[in-house]
Amino acid sequence: MAQAALEAWNYNPSHEELYGLVQGMTYGVRDGLLLIVRQRLYYISQRKNDSRALGISSGLRARVYRRGRTSAFLQFDVGIADAAVALPPGGTRFNFLAIGGGGLMMQMTRRLQAVAAVEVIHISNAGIAGPDRNPDIEAIGPSLGLSIGF
Repeated sequence: MAQAALEAWNYNPSHEELYGLVQGMTYGVRDGLLLIVRQRLYYISQRKNDSRALGISSGLRARVYRRGRTSAFLQFDVGIADAAVALPPGGTRFNFLAIGGGGLMMQMTRRLQAVAAVEVIHISNAGIAGPDRNPDIEAIGPSLGLSIGF
């Protein structure tokens, strides 16, 4: 999946834009419920030095509606990320991720689905470096990609 997100609300002195590539695997727990594990590579444009972050997350995706070849879903992931430069400025290189959103999947062939989603991305170190080094990033944006069944 390709992803882009803009900072939605700003609690830090910088303004961030995130651009990412996301790849992952899913496992069907039961009809309409998937366990998802994803690797995330983000380029973060920020006012001072830009950064790159590599993260891993896992969570659940639940189908909430299906009609014909189209399904709507809600999903939520949590994970960790390590960045090349502190995120955001004044923060730390190690951060936690919380990502949630919803989207649509459209069956293209028996094994190929198009996926479109809107996600809210929260990146924070949860205060592990002290309360004065805990700025966070709250971004929202679209994701587009393909799901290939094996």
